[in-house]
Formats: sequence, structure tokens, C-alpha cells
Amino acid sequence: MRNLVVMLLLLVTAPVQASTYKDFVKVWDARDQSYRSERGTLETNAQSSASRALESLVSDDPAGPDDLVMALTAAWSLSELVGRGQTLYVFREHMGSKPSAALSEAWMQGKVDELRRRQSEADMVERQMNVLRDRGRGTVGEWIAALERLSMMRGTIAGTAAELVLINQNLGSYYRARSEEQAASAALWGSVLLALSTAARDSQDGVQRWSADCARGGNCSRR
Repeated sequence: MRNLVVMLLLLVTAPVQASTYKDFVKVWDARDQSYRSERGTLETNAQSSASRALESLVSDDPAGPDDLVMALTAAWSLSELVGRGQTLYVFREHMGSKPSAALSEAWMQGKVDELRRRQSEADMVERQMNVLRDRGRGTVGEWIAALERLSMMRGTIAGTAAELVLINQNLGSYYRARSEEQAASAALWGSVLLALSTAARDSQDGVQRWSADCARGGNCSRR
């Protein structure tokens, strides 16, 4: 019985959440590396597309509108990736403290509220740009730069939202796995406590039998 108790105690003192957290860290590492590997190409594409659009529009090239669309698309793609990467980074900092499900829920709510504010800001920037354009203010270059900034604002919002979708799925899986581990831990603790209780009862029964024998016949030797 004593050996069983020792074995169970050694098992139950192992960190319960470590394996689950490490498994998810591998998933997040892979996603982070994927984003990093794409970024260089997207940055180069965004810079070259912006330069081409500016040249086309300034020279009244018929391809100008198409080049502008390509530049804005490139800016969007880059900022969407940046939004994903930044959101994943902040999320991993949050998870590093091994938060409870309730704290992660509050974190997610905060991020959703932040996205709504940023969307309102982007809408306001667009309204301001339209007013300036209608009044003929600013150069072509300034107009393109403003359009790119707006595309990047909205691209970042889209990337952040898309990453939060994945994060929300990860959180559901993570806390389900944690719950299963905690249930297994609780069952193990129950086994340990039962073993301890049984060992204490058996030991006490032995003492009581010895005490009775000692008092009854004077045989007080312990085996």
C-alpha cells in the first residue's frame, strides 16, 4: 500500500497543463513562421506596385487606374499579413501567463471592441479623403499615399479579424484539453486520497489489534 501511495503522489505532482500548452505553442510557432516567410515578398510587391501606380497616373498612362488597383491590393495584402502577425504576437503574450478561460474571454472581447473602433476610424478617414478630393486639394502622389494608408488600415483590420477567428478556435480547443487534463488530475488526486485513507485505516487497525493483544495477554512485541 505504501508503494502505491508513493507512486500515485509522483504521478499527480507532474504539471497538468504543461503538455497542452506546449502542443499549442508548436501550432502558434508554425503559424508565426508562415507569416514571417511571406512578409518579404509582400513588402517588395507593395513598394513596386505603389511606384508603378504613381508613374502611370502622373504621366496619364491609360494603365494608371489598373496600376492603382494593383497597388492598393498589394498594400492590403501586406497589411492583412501584418495584422495577423501582430495579433498572434499579442495573443501569445496573453497565453504566456496561462490565463483562465474567463480571462481569455475578456481578452477576446477587448480585441473585438478595438476592431470596431478601428473600423470607425477608417470610415472617418475615408470621408475626410472624399471631401479633400472633391475640393481638388493635394497632388496625385498625396492622393495615392492616402489611398494606400486607408487600404492598409482596413487590411490590418481584416487580418486581425481573420487571426482572431483562428485564435477563437484555438482557445476552444485549448480549454477543452485543459478541462480534460484537470478532470484526469482530479481523478488521480481522488485515488491518492483514497489510498492514503486506506493506508491510515489499515495502520490504525494493526495498532488496535496489537494494543488488544498486549492488554489481553501481555504479548506486547511488535512484528
